[in-house]
Amino acid sequence: MADLKKLHQAILDGDAKLSAAETTQALAAGIDPIAIIEGTMIPAMDEVGRLFECQDYFVPELLLSGRAMKAAMQLLRPLLAKSGAQPAGRVVIGTVKGDLHDIGKNLVGSMLEGGGLP
Repeated sequence: MADLKKLHQAILDGDAKLSAAETTQALAAGIDPIAIIEGTMIPAMDEVGRLFECQDYFVPELLLSGRAMKAAMQLLRPLLAKSGAQPAGRVVIGTVKGDLHDIGKNLVGSMLEGGGLP
């Protein structure tokens, strides 16, 4: 059985390879993709946000955690599409290419995607 605590910690640690591996194991164990997102990934990113607010995490940690979440979402996204899961809505977000704010845009985009917005 997949250990979703390891996935949670992989996102906190910003370990994209471990995040993808744990997501693969969870799927192989038959855990529902939505349950993985809602029960593990979103709480992990909530914790990342809390750590940032407390100034225990800084922008580099946010970026690494966002990449770890994105690595897991790449595995889950096709399964969500096949299941017919409807997105909560649609968000359009952008910046000028190469702009410093591109970092924040990517992080926000990953968090919104994890929350069910394409």
